[in-house]
Amino acid sequence: MSSDLKSINHQNNLKEVKSYNSAIYEFEDFCLDAAHLMLSRKGQEISLAPKVVETLLALVERGGEIVSKDELMDRLWANAFVEESNLIQNIYILRKTLDETANGKPMIETLRRRGYRFNGELRENKQAQPALAAARANDATEDVSEFPPGISDKAIAEKASAVVPSGYNRPLAAFALIVLLVGAIGLGYYFFSVGRTVVGGKKSIAVLPLKPINTATRDEIYEAGIAESLINQLSSMKGFVVRPLSATRKYADVGQDSIAAGKEQQVDYVLASNYQLAGGKIRVTSQLFNVASGQIEEIYKSEKDTGDFFAMQDAVANEIGRLLLARFATTSTGPAAKRGTTNEEAYRFYLQGMFLLDRGTAGQKGVEALEQSVRLDPNYAQGWAGLAIAHRVIAYSANANIGEEYQKSIEAVNKALSLDPNVSEAYTALCEIKYQYEWDFAGAGRACQRALELNHNSSLAHNNYARILSTYQRPDEAIAEIKTAIDLDPTSFHNQRIYANILYISRRYDEAVAQYKRLMQMNEESNPTYQWLIRTLEMQGKEGEAFEWLMKSPSMQKKDDKTIQLFKTAYQTSGWAGVLRERDKTPGEGNFFRRAGWNARLGDKDKAFEYLEKAYQKRDSLLYQLQVEPALDPLRDDPRYDELLKRVGFK
Repeated sequence: MSSDLKSINHQNNLKEVKSYNSAIYEFEDFCLDAAHLMLSRKGQEISLAPKVVETLLALVERGGEIVSKDELMDRLWANAFVEESNLIQNIYILRKTLDETANGKPMIETLRRRGYRFNGELRENKQAQPALAAARANDATEDVSEFPPGISDKAIAEKASAVVPSGYNRPLAAFALIVLLVGAIGLGYYFFSVGRTVVGGKKSIAVLPLKPINTATRDEIYEAGIAESLINQLSSMKGFVVRPLSATRKYADVGQDSIAAGKEQQVDYVLASNYQLAGGKIRVTSQLFNVASGQIEEIYKSEKDTGDFFAMQDAVANEIGRLLLARFATTSTGPAAKRGTTNEEAYRFYLQGMFLLDRGTAGQKGVEALEQSVRLDPNYAQGWAGLAIAHRVIAYSANANIGEEYQKSIEAVNKALSLDPNVSEAYTALCEIKYQYEWDFAGAGRACQRALELNHNSSLAHNNYARILSTYQRPDEAIAEIKTAIDLDPTSFHNQRIYANILYISRRYDEAVAQYKRLMQMNEESNPTYQWLIRTLEMQGKEGEAFEWLMKSPSMQKKDDKTIQLFKTAYQTSGWAGVLRERDKTPGEGNFFRRAGWNARLGDKDKAFEYLEKAYQKRDSLLYQLQVEPALDPLRDDPRYDELLKRVGFK
């Protein structure tokens, strides 16, 4: 890469960072250049993505202080819809890179529910090294204009995709690749070797959100909208599996490495694009990366008027889509999926709402965005389908009225299907309603099958169908189905956890334990993962290990010292049975369904059935596991159990 292009990279990185200083920070053997977002060790630069280094800078500037996740998200991705998993991945990579301080503390420390802290002994050096000073001088004289002359399209494309240049220091490049791979493994994208690049003999491709050449004119409706149109266009490409937008939109960071994204998504190809707005036009340059070789195979360009957003979006997607069809000598199997609205603002709110749902932590905000979407366009079937999914998501959040939320979800599904009977997402929502709320398992199976007929690339539909198959004691089919969901969206925490849950209820305990522990590497603060792991260890008879994990769990960490001591005393005096009794007495410990399992294990069948009846009255979603939950095995010869199976819909 030319020095001019390197300078442009630095300039754009500078524009994106909100809080900047010109300091050189030194700690242990490391040196952090704040102005250039460069980290080195003993004089050797460590090749890290700019956002990873910026994450470190945010912590270093507050050395010794706790920085909350919200503060970091606001600083690193202000005004951008980016998943929290991006921050978790950055922290993971930094931990692997920095390791420990001289006194044995982790350089980057996690404090549960509070945030992160940098523990290095900081030495600030405001005198830049000569080479860095020269680089800054070069940056200061560089003029970056729109559609800059003298720089090739290929160079601009390389700039936006953060490709390692051919003349780059290869040992450093190799180190960077190792860091990325280790970090990605830590996040779980080679779990159990279930993720595969080829699904059913097909090639796979991931379309990344577009990146702006000039961050000052950034607009995410272009970035996500054009990417979605490209995905819809390519989804009908014969012989290919295309990752959905829900899987790829987390790669919206300007500094995202395209090959790293491709490896994490386990695809053969990545289509990475950048865009530039000028003079009423949009210029899109797309690179087709071969993930295995790390090389750019093709570059495609499209320039359109921006007057009519949807016309422009479709024109770009059609043009690049045709070029890709020709490149792979293949054809389309059918028309591209419909967008469903001509209202730009309705579409913008739809994209925002679905992004919030994909994050899994903002159900109510997702509902509000999708409500605004269908308010702007009441005939937007996809918007109504998204709203149905959103109400289902928040139905089981804290203090939610389950019946009211599910009723709203049902109404939204019916509205979507009345507008368009061929919306896959509507059938996916209907499937969840039927098996989690109505307990109509046969109807749920039909709805999931219809969703998959309309969109076989729907990871969520495969996920739901896997759960239905597991309730009917068809473990091999359920595992095959959830592996398909993982193939389609390998970095989805939800897919990976449902895989672990199916292993548990299939009584494949060793595999389930290994999977739950891997999930903790993805998110060490996910309390449900701890609870499922504890339950699995209990079923294995490993009560000592189960107790250790209970003491480490986020829910236990939130309790006061007196309550924690009660659990320790219960275990010391009465073993695991004492712990179960203590959990049953403690408010907030487990729902009715889980308490039924504890009492079944304790031999108190009457109390277990009392809890199951309460779960039935509340319409607890976990009752779909009634027929297969291992903790309920002691109840299966009781007539009350058979009668409950009938009421829930299994017989």
